[in-house]
Amino acid sequence: MKCEVCSSQPAETILLQSASSRILWWNHGKVNASLCGDCAENIYYHQQKRTLIQGWWGPLSALATVWFTIANFLRITKHRRLVPTVELNGVQTMRPKFKVSRNPAVMIVSVIAIFIILAIATSISTAPTPVSDSDPASYSSKCWEDRGNDQLVQVSCDSDSADYVSYQIVGDPSLCVDMYLTAGDEYACLREKY
Repeated sequence: MKCEVCSSQPAETILLQSASSRILWWNHGKVNASLCGDCAENIYYHQQKRTLIQGWWGPLSALATVWFTIANFLRITKHRRLVPTVELNGVQTMRPKFKVSRNPAVMIVSVIAIFIILAIATSISTAPTPVSDSDPASYSSKCWEDRGNDQLVQVSCDSDSADYVSYQIVGDPSLCVDMYLTAGDEYACLREKY
Protein backbone atom coordinates (compact mmCIF):
# COMPACT_ATOMS: atom_id res chain seq x y z
CA MET A 1 0.00 0.00 0.00
CA LYS A 2 1.34 3.48 -0.90
CA CYS A 3 1.07 6.66 1.16
CA GLU A 4 -1.68 8.91 -0.21
CA VAL A 5 0.40 12.02 0.59
CA CYS A 6 3.95 11.22 -0.55
CA SER A 7 3.53 7.82 -2.33
CA SER A 8 6.20 6.13 -0.19
CA GLN A 9 5.92 2.60 1.23
CA PRO A 10 5.05 0.98 3.58
CA ALA A 11 1.80 2.69 4.50
CA GLU A 12 -1.24 1.76 6.56
CA THR A 13 -4.71 3.28 6.87
CA ILE A 14 -5.26 5.54 9.88
CA LEU A 15 -8.10 7.78 11.08
CA LEU A 16 -7.06 10.98 12.89
CA GLN A 17 -9.65 13.48 14.13
CA SER A 18 -9.62 17.04 15.48
CA ALA A 19 -12.05 19.40 17.23
CA SER A 20 -12.10 23.17 16.88
CA SER A 21 -14.58 25.13 18.99
CA ARG A 22 -16.05 28.62 18.76
CA ILE A 23 -18.11 28.45 22.03
CA LEU A 24 -21.52 28.16 20.30
CA TRP A 25 -20.47 25.73 17.56
CA TRP A 26 -17.57 23.44 16.81
CA ASN A 27 -15.93 21.90 13.77
CA HIS A 28 -14.88 18.31 13.40
CA GLY A 29 -11.83 17.60 11.24
CA LYS A 30 -11.04 14.12 10.01
CA VAL A 31 -8.24 12.50 8.03
CA ASN A 32 -8.88 8.89 7.03
CA ALA A 33 -6.11 7.85 4.66
CA SER A 34 -3.37 5.39 3.91
CA LEU A 35 -0.25 7.07 5.29
CA CYS A 36 3.44 6.28 5.71
CA GLY A 37 5.04 6.74 9.11
CA ASP A 38 6.33 10.29 8.55
CA CYS A 39 3.10 11.62 7.04
CA ALA A 40 1.03 9.96 9.79
CA GLU A 41 3.25 11.55 12.45
CA ASN A 42 2.95 15.00 10.85
CA ILE A 43 -0.83 14.79 10.50
CA TYR A 44 -1.10 13.41 14.05
CA TYR A 45 0.93 16.36 15.34
CA HIS A 46 -1.26 18.91 13.53
CA GLN A 47 -4.56 17.24 14.51
CA GLN A 48 -3.54 16.99 18.18
CA LYS A 49 -2.21 20.55 18.24
CA ARG A 50 -5.44 21.92 16.76
CA THR A 51 -7.55 19.88 19.16
CA LEU A 52 -5.55 20.73 22.29
CA ILE A 53 -5.53 24.47 21.54
CA GLN A 54 -8.96 25.03 19.97
CA GLY A 55 -11.06 22.14 21.19
CA TRP A 56 -11.80 23.17 24.81
CA TRP A 57 -13.96 26.24 24.31
CA GLY A 58 -17.44 24.67 24.09
CA PRO A 59 -19.29 22.04 26.12
CA LEU A 60 -19.66 19.46 23.33
CA SER A 61 -16.25 20.06 21.81
CA ALA A 62 -14.62 19.74 25.26
CA LEU A 63 -15.94 16.17 25.40
CA ALA A 64 -14.89 15.61 21.79
CA THR A 65 -11.42 16.96 22.63
CA VAL A 66 -10.90 14.37 25.34
CA TRP A 67 -12.23 11.59 23.08
CA PHE A 68 -10.23 12.61 19.99
CA THR A 69 -7.00 13.13 21.95
CA ILE A 70 -7.17 9.64 23.44
CA ALA A 71 -8.41 7.98 20.22
CA ASN A 72 -5.72 9.66 18.11
CA PHE A 73 -3.01 8.56 20.54
CA LEU A 74 -4.22 4.94 20.45
CA ARG A 75 -4.46 4.98 16.64
CA ILE A 76 -0.99 6.48 16.10
CA THR A 77 0.46 3.95 18.55
CA LYS A 78 -1.07 1.12 16.51
CA HIS A 79 0.11 2.75 13.27
CA ARG A 80 3.67 3.00 14.66
CA ARG A 81 3.66 -0.77 15.30
CA LEU A 82 2.42 -1.49 11.76
CA VAL A 83 4.86 0.92 10.07
CA PRO A 84 7.81 0.93 12.49
CA THR A 85 10.77 1.91 10.33
CA VAL A 86 11.86 3.98 7.36
CA GLU A 87 14.75 3.33 5.00
CA LEU A 88 17.44 6.01 4.83
CA ASN A 89 20.29 5.34 2.37
CA GLY A 90 19.47 1.63 2.33
CA VAL A 91 19.55 1.30 6.14
CA GLN A 92 16.47 0.53 8.20
CA THR A 93 16.14 3.06 11.03
CA MET A 94 13.47 4.07 13.48
CA ARG A 95 11.54 6.99 12.08
CA PRO A 96 11.78 10.19 14.14
CA LYS A 97 9.00 10.57 16.68
CA PHE A 98 7.34 13.97 16.64
CA LYS A 99 6.27 15.51 19.90
CA VAL A 100 2.62 16.53 20.28
CA SER A 101 3.81 19.98 21.23
CA ARG A 102 6.84 21.67 19.78
CA ASN A 103 5.80 24.87 21.50
CA PRO A 104 5.36 25.13 25.29
CA ALA A 105 2.44 27.53 24.74
CA VAL A 106 0.34 24.59 23.51
CA MET A 107 0.76 22.76 26.80
CA ILE A 108 0.18 25.91 28.86
CA VAL A 109 -3.07 26.70 27.02
CA SER A 110 -4.20 23.08 27.39
CA VAL A 111 -3.53 23.01 31.14
CA ILE A 112 -5.31 26.35 31.65
CA ALA A 113 -8.30 25.08 29.66
CA ILE A 114 -8.49 21.92 31.78
CA PHE A 115 -8.46 23.97 35.00
CA ILE A 116 -11.18 26.29 33.68
CA ILE A 117 -13.39 23.33 32.76
CA LEU A 118 -12.83 21.72 36.16
CA ALA A 119 -13.62 25.00 37.94
CA ILE A 120 -16.87 25.43 35.99
CA ALA A 121 -17.89 21.81 36.61
CA THR A 122 -17.12 22.16 40.33
CA SER A 123 -19.08 25.40 40.69
CA ILE A 124 -22.08 23.87 38.91
CA SER A 125 -22.02 20.71 41.04
CA THR A 126 -21.67 22.58 44.35
CA ALA A 127 -24.36 25.22 43.74
CA PRO A 128 -27.32 25.05 46.15
CA THR A 129 -30.25 23.09 44.78
CA PRO A 130 -33.62 24.84 44.91
CA VAL A 131 -36.58 22.73 46.04
CA SER A 132 -40.04 24.27 45.73
CA ASP A 133 -42.51 24.19 48.57
CA SER A 134 -45.31 26.37 49.88
CA ASP A 135 -44.17 28.25 53.00
CA PRO A 136 -40.57 28.01 54.17
CA ALA A 137 -41.23 30.06 57.32
CA SER A 138 -43.30 27.18 58.69
CA TYR A 139 -40.39 24.77 58.12
CA SER A 140 -37.91 26.21 60.60
CA SER A 141 -36.15 23.40 62.56
CA LYS A 142 -38.00 20.63 60.70
CA CYS A 143 -36.49 17.54 59.15
CA TRP A 144 -36.84 16.30 55.58
CA GLU A 145 -36.35 13.05 53.67
CA ASP A 146 -34.92 13.31 50.16
CA ARG A 147 -36.95 11.12 47.78
CA GLY A 148 -34.99 12.13 44.65
CA ASN A 149 -35.87 14.49 41.80
CA ASP A 150 -35.87 17.46 44.22
CA GLN A 151 -38.77 15.95 46.16
CA LEU A 152 -38.55 16.41 49.93
CA VAL A 153 -41.01 14.99 52.43
CA GLN A 154 -41.25 16.24 56.01
CA VAL A 155 -40.41 13.52 58.55
CA SER A 156 -39.71 13.33 62.25
CA CYS A 157 -36.21 14.48 63.21
CA ASP A 158 -35.87 11.25 65.25
CA SER A 159 -36.41 9.20 62.09
CA ASP A 160 -33.47 7.44 60.45
CA SER A 161 -34.82 8.52 57.06
CA ALA A 162 -34.30 12.25 57.82
CA ASP A 163 -31.68 13.57 55.38
CA TYR A 164 -31.91 17.35 55.93
CA VAL A 165 -32.87 19.79 58.66
CA SER A 166 -33.98 23.38 58.04
CA TYR A 167 -31.90 25.79 60.08
CA GLN A 168 -32.62 29.34 58.93
CA ILE A 169 -35.05 31.51 56.93
CA VAL A 170 -33.30 33.97 54.58
CA GLY A 171 -34.14 36.38 51.79
CA ASP A 172 -31.18 35.38 49.57
CA PRO A 173 -30.68 31.71 48.56
CA SER A 174 -26.91 32.20 48.16
CA LEU A 175 -26.72 32.32 51.97
CA CYS A 176 -27.75 28.65 52.05
CA VAL A 177 -24.92 26.11 51.92
CA ASP A 178 -26.52 22.88 50.62
CA MET A 179 -30.17 23.22 49.62
CA TYR A 180 -33.15 25.45 50.24
CA LEU A 181 -36.94 25.45 50.05
CA THR A 182 -38.57 28.36 48.22
CA ALA A 183 -41.87 30.20 48.54
CA GLY A 184 -42.18 33.69 47.11
CA ASP A 185 -39.31 35.86 48.35
CA GLU A 186 -38.22 33.66 51.29
CA TYR A 187 -35.95 30.65 51.50
CA ALA A 188 -35.58 27.99 54.19
CA CYS A 189 -31.97 26.82 54.24
CA LEU A 190 -31.41 23.09 54.62
CA ARG A 191 -28.30 21.25 55.76
CA GLU A 192 -27.54 17.58 55.92
CA LYS A 193 -28.58 15.94 59.18
CA TYR A 194 -25.63 14.36 60.96
